[in-house]
Amino acid sequence: MTQILLVKKASGLNYSIEAGVHDGIRNFDHHPGIAGAEGQPCPARNASIPKIIGVANHIVEISHIDADTLLGIWRMAGFNDPTSDWLGWLDLKMLEQIDLNGTSGVPPCDTLFFVIGVSEIAKSLGFPRVADEPQDVTPIVREMIGRKSFADFVAAGQTAHARSEAAYRTCRQGISPNGKVGFWAIGKDDPLDPSRPYQDGVGVVVVYRSHYQSVSIYCDPTSQYAFGGKEVGGIMFAGHPKACGSPPGHYL
Repeated sequence: MTQILLVKKASGLNYSIEAGVHDGIRNFDHHPGIAGAEGQPCPARNASIPKIIGVANHIVEISHIDADTLLGIWRMAGFNDPTSDWLGWLDLKMLEQIDLNGTSGVPPCDTLFFVIGVSEIAKSLGFPRVADEPQDVTPIVREMIGRKSFADFVAAGQTAHARSEAAYRTCRQGISPNGKVGFWAIGKDDPLDPSRPYQDGVGVVVVYRSHYQSVSIYCDPTSQYAFGGKEVGGIMFAGHPKACGSPPGHYL
């Protein structure tokens, strides 16, 4: 049976989807900054992903679960026909852009709702956060692929999208005088999409999560700003240059 492991970064010894390694043979990614990955199609669009699930015992490493990762696994299960369920019902180019740039400016549609719904259903099934040691997430991914329909994901996404819009309005604490920096404070039940403010011209989004007592900074991918690896206000921010966070334990 194929095993799916959640890891910080692919080992290069197994198969992987969106886990920081790309060779186009066993490992598939498309994000800038990863050797050989830039300019490649996202896993959801990559018809060269081989069918391995159900063929032999393999290990597939992933660094997170989202629509692109899930559809890459879907292809590994042999569903490569572009007219098949899921692939044939989605705008895969739009999905790729969402994966790279977030949902800012994307109009409400089934593709957007599917993307949001994958994250919502993963959360409801208890998908864990990545840790130092690999974690077996095979049962959760099997549940998502085998027992959830396209309509399930879209419906979950529609509900979450409405709640996210409400959180965007009610959790906003302030916007800078020039309108370019915004601050939101959220709790565990506030499903704010950090890229949502970009639609209104806010290029730097600061989010305080009271349940983690942590601060995150998100920057519009088209902007010049990046804070990952930098110290801001006495807090060191780690992670992606344009999507980074503080350690827990910061009270605001």
